[in-house]
Amino acid sequence: MEASVNTNAPNGSQKAKRRNPAGRLFEWAGPSRGLYVVSVICAVIGVAGNVLPYYAAGQMVVGVLSNNRDFSFYVGWCSFAAACYAVYIVFHYVSTSISHIATFRTISEIRRLLARKLTRVPMGYVLDTPSGTLKNIMVEKADSIETTLAHVVPEMTSDLLVPVVVVVYMLTLNWALTLVSLVTIPVAVLAYSQMMRDFEQWYGGTITASNDMAQTSVEYVNGIEVIKAFNQGAASYEKFSEKVRANASYYYHWMLHCQLPMSVGKVVSPTTLITILPVGWLWYQDGTLPMDVFIQTIILSLGIAGPLLASMSFIDALAKVGTTVSAVDSILSAAVSYTHLTLPT
Repeated sequence: MEASVNTNAPNGSQKAKRRNPAGRLFEWAGPSRGLYVVSVICAVIGVAGNVLPYYAAGQMVVGVLSNNRDFSFYVGWCSFAAACYAVYIVFHYVSTSISHIATFRTISEIRRLLARKLTRVPMGYVLDTPSGTLKNIMVEKADSIETTLAHVVPEMTSDLLVPVVVVVYMLTLNWALTLVSLVTIPVAVLAYSQMMRDFEQWYGGTITASNDMAQTSVEYVNGIEVIKAFNQGAASYEKFSEKVRANASYYYHWMLHCQLPMSVGKVVSPTTLITILPVGWLWYQDGTLPMDVFIQTIILSLGIAGPLLASMSFIDALAKVGTTVSAVDSILSAAVSYTHLTLPT
């Protein structure tokens, strides 16, 4: 046993709770922060390699319409597109591998911090907290951070950055047609915002349902000998199965609530041609829009929606991470006892 003063005063606890979730994750990442920077750089290069083939396709279409019969011209652009796609595959793999290494190190560090903390808190805190809740935080919630750190950090960053660069380039070609091509994007964003409007309420319900199921599961397994001894198997199993069904039902109804706006967002956002084709054709007929600019804008607009949709798929993970960090912090910011065990580092 080792003597210890209470270093977690109430003010310190409140300060920890006020910290930004991203800041807390960045703090827990420790030495792995540099790996995340490298991962983001590789992801940006990879997504750029996935978008550049659209530019190559635009150049070849312009060549066909210009009656360019130079075969080497098309071979060159095809080779360029193939090389860019190869860059995408390689750098996407490297980025994902690096981010996963950094993430598993971070999750390991979070669990070590939680384990050390539980050896320092008063015994009453441990007894008053359901074992299912502690297990849910240390196992399921710690694992849930994996999606955010390993995928959101590199992939969402690059998925948002590259379309911005493409749009800036399109604006240099023809700013008016570029704005026309982006009309469907705000509609998709509005649909996703409607889906996320009640997210906090819905997600709060999943936490309650998951904790109830985890606590009941632990109680059922720990009490199996007593249940058999007193022939209470049917009643105990019914309570367990009821919590499992309630958890599944809650998630089902939440997904049902999200299905329509999510479908609208995914269907509408890629349909840039609905606006760009009729408007662009009218301007081309009037002689105010060159054919090469028209074609390049069409092709490049097709490459915008993909990365944006990929980034929107992480919105759910971003919204959940705040609750997850708060749950972890609720243990890490708990007051410590005056005597505690010391775990080996």
